[in-house]
Amino acid sequence: MKKNLFKVTLGLSLLAFAQNANAQCPEITCAPDVPANTDSAMCDAIVTYALPTAIDTCQPANFQTFTYTGVQETFVVPAGVTSISVDAYGAQGGSNSPATNINFGGRVQADLPVTPGTTIYVYVGGQPTGLTGGFNGGGNGESGGIGGGGASDLRIGGTTYAERVIVAGGAGGGGFWSSQEIYGGLGGDSIGGPGYRDNPSILGGDPGTQTLSGNGTCVSFNNPAVSGGFGFGGAPSGCGCEGYGGGGGWYGGAGSGNCRGGGGGSSYTDPTTSNVIHAQGVRTGNGEITITWAGATATVTQIAGLPSGSAFPIGTTTNTFIAESNGGVDTCSFVVTVADNQAPTISCPQSIDICDGTAVSGTTPSSSDNCPGETVTYNTTGATTTSGTGSVDGVTFNVGTTTVWYIATDAAGNQDSCSFDVTVNPLPAVIIDAFGQDTVCNYNNPIPLPVGTPASGTYTGPGISGSNFDPSTSGDGLISISYTVTDSLGCTNSDTTSIFVDACVGMNEFNPLSNVSVFPNPSNGLVTISHEDINGSFDYTVTSIDGKVVRQTMNSVDENVTIDLSQEPNGTYLILIESGRFQRTLKLVKD
Repeated sequence: MKKNLFKVTLGLSLLAFAQNANAQCPEITCAPDVPANTDSAMCDAIVTYALPTAIDTCQPANFQTFTYTGVQETFVVPAGVTSISVDAYGAQGGSNSPATNINFGGRVQADLPVTPGTTIYVYVGGQPTGLTGGFNGGGNGESGGIGGGGASDLRIGGTTYAERVIVAGGAGGGGFWSSQEIYGGLGGDSIGGPGYRDNPSILGGDPGTQTLSGNGTCVSFNNPAVSGGFGFGGAPSGCGCEGYGGGGGWYGGAGSGNCRGGGGGSSYTDPTTSNVIHAQGVRTGNGEITITWAGATATVTQIAGLPSGSAFPIGTTTNTFIAESNGGVDTCSFVVTVADNQAPTISCPQSIDICDGTAVSGTTPSSSDNCPGETVTYNTTGATTTSGTGSVDGVTFNVGTTTVWYIATDAAGNQDSCSFDVTVNPLPAVIIDAFGQDTVCNYNNPIPLPVGTPASGTYTGPGISGSNFDPSTSGDGLISISYTVTDSLGCTNSDTTSIFVDACVGMNEFNPLSNVSVFPNPSNGLVTISHEDINGSFDYTVTSIDGKVVRQTMNSVDENVTIDLSQEPNGTYLILIESGRFQRTLKLVKD
């Protein structure tokens, strides 16, 4: 027998050890994940969060029971406690008859979230023994009638009826009158029980509900004069017979005269409660409230992330906490996610006017963002369509008005934009006529400059003297004269003509190139050089107006020479013909 007892004892010990080893002691609960946006003009966010709570669930639970005292009592939530379990009973209604002494109070069981250090005000209902209703809302009786039972409740944040978070309803008053039993309504549940006489069909006071108290009987049936209200039961007065008080509750039950029972009060639980159980008509005598909370708290330490109130960077930060108690540990984590929802700002330059062919400059926008590093891109609409990164400095736009859009985009994809116009003005039209002759001797008298259109132009080049060209000062060879016009917008354009200055041997010396011609002129590309008086060979060179040689032939002996310029761009070309010591330059226009 002793051996078997040892085996049983050892087995129970091992079982207890295994259960303790598998128990989670302590338990820690973290706050939910926290989303946040960056603070104004900052690249991070100041985030505060609720610190985790931890309890050692392997320690025995604590509880405190409050019995009827007739005055307010208090309970201060212990440190580390964030939830309490409440078991509350409303008081039984008064009665002067053993047969009707079944008007019992209600019961509420619920879990209530709390904050450590909070003061909870406790009111425990009383059962009356006479006309005066029970403590905490019981309605008074009248004549030989008995009062209703008081409710039991908890209040947080104040002591008015509005601060009640859990209420257990009290029962209505009952008794005996003229050989008839008077029954008080049961207390509790969302609707209390009705009062009556002899049997439930002879109704007395209505019960309290979640929104109001019904009517009682006082001289007439369904009389609102003896109804209860928010937190208290009704009390008959001057009703005749004996009056019975209604029970207290969230809404109290109605009182009842004319010898019928008072109504029971309703119970109530705040929406934040959980695991709620209501029972009606279960409490005898005075009310009672028991508050139970978990065992010892545990030490909590943050092992990853940032403390509450820190500046959290953009992105996700994981905050991890560890709870330790009596050698046991538990961890929990949550994340703070900071998003950048602030758009950058960008400012554009003023709209500009420029001349055709001029690249824009000084158009770089200014931009800023709460997180530096925004990217600036541009795109255009209108006469020109282009896009890129940076600015449009260096871009040459077509004639007309082009709208330029600058867009600043940050790393989170937030954007801001602005725009300005670039107006490109066409260059003024300008024409300068030929001299009327191709060659002049360097000792000739000055000749008038070619006519320019419009008349407001300016001549530039060697040999210009007032409004004439002086070959004696220009130097020999092919002389180019430019005519430049500037309009009111400051845009300039020019045209050029030329003349060949020769150191002629004599005034009457025959020039074999004087009869050379080029046709057709203007031409679409195919031109012919024709001559009659050249003896021997000659050379010709075709150059563009800017001096680029496009065709050249040496020692040609043909009287008619065809040149194909169809692949060359339209414009003005110079044809230099040389034979011996004689030269002549002809101007050709290709269009």
